[in-house]
Amino acid sequence: MATAALENIIGLVVPDQRCRNEYITNFNIFDESCNKMLISKLLGLGIVAGSILVKLPQIIKILKAKSVVGLSLSSFLLELMAYIFTMSYNVVQGFPFSTWGEALFVLVQAIIQVALFFHFAYSPVAALAFVPLCSTCVYFLCSGLVPLQVVSLLFQATIPLTASSKIFQIGANFTNGHTGQLSMITSFMNLMGTLGRIYTTFQEVKDTAILAAFVSATFFNLVIVLQIVYYWNVSPDLDKKRK
Repeated sequence: MATAALENIIGLVVPDQRCRNEYITNFNIFDESCNKMLISKLLGLGIVAGSILVKLPQIIKILKAKSVVGLSLSSFLLELMAYIFTMSYNVVQGFPFSTWGEALFVLVQAIIQVALFFHFAYSPVAALAFVPLCSTCVYFLCSGLVPLQVVSLLFQATIPLTASSKIFQIGANFTNGHTGQLSMITSFMNLMGTLGRIYTTFQEVKDTAILAAFVSATFFNLVIVLQIVYYWNVSPDLDKKRK
């Protein structure tokens, strides 16, 4: 019974039967390929778990300040589109949840983030209208109603979308001379998440398009983190108009 329980636990993170036999039957914990897969699975699950809260610090910071000063709506919208296309592509392709699961949780938070931007910058009505519109788009892309070729093309657009979203925010930071309500915790978690995804994608998916997307995102996330550090002691001018 204990062996069966152990096999079930290991089976959650090691889907490969050969590796399960190495760990449980042969007591071999030094198999290099199996250890790489185990590390990748654990790292992937850790990223998914961390993603549940990744944008929460940013959301809280906006709610506390009741302001989106220093934040770029263009950046938020482009990032949101990238998460929608990433999740739908992985769902349609049937890739393991551990390799893309954070996209689901971050997507929900990104929708809330954009809705808050509309609420504080424009009107509550705009925020309420945005949520069902965005949710409907997600449903159609993930449901299989859209041809795979179209979903694949949309996913290929995530690299320029992600790059553009970060460039808008990076540009706003330089223009404003501060990082406003940008959250260091969220930005740092984004950086660590994309770094981890480079490893898990290389180990499990081996999809060059996905790998390129994470490499690009890692670079821009690093730039934003460095900007926050650079402007750490600079306070935003709340009377200045949003860019």
